[in-house]
Amino acid sequence: MKSETRYDVKTAIPMIMIVFISSATMIGSFNIIAPQLAADFHIEASITSLLGMIAMLALGVASVIYATLSDYVSIKKLMLAGILLLNLGALLSLLAGSQNYYLLLASTAVMIGGGTCGSGLFIITATRYLPEEEHSKYFGFNAACVNASFALGILLGGFFATYIGWKFLFMVPLVSLLTIPSLMRNLPDKSEQKKGKLDLTGLGLLALFTLLISIYLNIGGLIYLVGSALTMVLFFLHITICKSAFISIHFFKNRNYIIAVLLAGLALGIQSAFSFLFSFMAQTVHEIPLNQVSLIILPSYVIAIISGANSGKIVNRLGAVKTLCAMTAFLIAVLGLCAVTLDKSPFVLGIFCCLFAGGCSMIYAPFMTIVVSTLKPSEIGAGIGFFNLMTSIGPSILIVLTGKMMSMKIMTRPLPIVTGTTSLYANILFVLAMMYFVILCVLLLMKNNYHFEKGES
Repeated sequence: MKSETRYDVKTAIPMIMIVFISSATMIGSFNIIAPQLAADFHIEASITSLLGMIAMLALGVASVIYATLSDYVSIKKLMLAGILLLNLGALLSLLAGSQNYYLLLASTAVMIGGGTCGSGLFIITATRYLPEEEHSKYFGFNAACVNASFALGILLGGFFATYIGWKFLFMVPLVSLLTIPSLMRNLPDKSEQKKGKLDLTGLGLLALFTLLISIYLNIGGLIYLVGSALTMVLFFLHITICKSAFISIHFFKNRNYIIAVLLAGLALGIQSAFSFLFSFMAQTVHEIPLNQVSLIILPSYVIAIISGANSGKIVNRLGAVKTLCAMTAFLIAVLGLCAVTLDKSPFVLGIFCCLFAGGCSMIYAPFMTIVVSTLKPSEIGAGIGFFNLMTSIGPSILIVLTGKMMSMKIMTRPLPIVTGTTSLYANILFVLAMMYFVILCVLLLMKNNYHFEKGES
């Protein structure tokens, strides 16, 4: 019976991956269709960034909700509810959303919130129902799904916006309906706990904090920063006092867990910062038209998909900490070499883009392996949910910091090995490399705390 359960879950996981990709592809396409949205709705280009911000907010909060509910609601029921919300939001975006931009924002939030069931429950399903020795493999598949979604988002966003019409892009999530029969047949209909209650107050405070900090990072304003700080104080008071809070204050006393989450958020944030910076480097240094930048980026996603899908094998062989240290050192070298050869040719820039994407795709599986190792079985749901939220906020912070560095005069100062107009981007790349160096140092200091695998030494 036990082997049948594992077999059934293995059959269901590709279906969860389809739901994951069909939802995340939409997020990847929003930046591509943004210029057309600005033209069709007669709004400023800066307003179109709200679509991506709302989508990431919905993703982060929904991740926590699904993960928390998975402790006392079966994953089968949560997947069904999520798929239905995903398609309801997609249809609303297709019909009503095309008439009003703010209706589009609301319907997109419903769509992404529903579709997050795929990304939010993928890791939990693998962790709970598959053998421990296979976990790293599926953590790698998760990274592959993320990169496949970004690649499809670029391709489909450009195709629909150019040839069919951006609103018909919202038909893409409908493919997730095809997964329902398999998911209903192969996912176990049981929960870890018999009783539970959704902590609306805690989740509301966390959602408000995420919204306020996202607004501050995107448009500034001291009031949003102060508001986010006060909200975070109220959140910590709530989870300290309330016994039924969705996440216990114990999580924040678990030093190994918190450090792993912070390092992962920073590492994935640097990845997003490089992606943000790349189009500026391509346009400014090599004068590549924006519509051709995607042609350089797409091969990097292919490399990332392949490396992510195989990262679990590396983790099983070397161990999570060794894999992370090796990949972090590799990424430091890639960023450093990219900085000093930035002006050589677009081909060289494209090569480093591929190397960087491949290296970044290798770090998700070991980070997730470490995070799961610091949690008790009863903490997996909330722990992974909070991890997903922090790794959603991290990229937003690093993108904004990168944008601010681009406007700082000190970043334009030439170094002995880099001069001319490339100095700005080279200096930023060196700063990002230094951030990875900090991650590497912390990993080396913490390696004994994460000593849990046969492969570790």
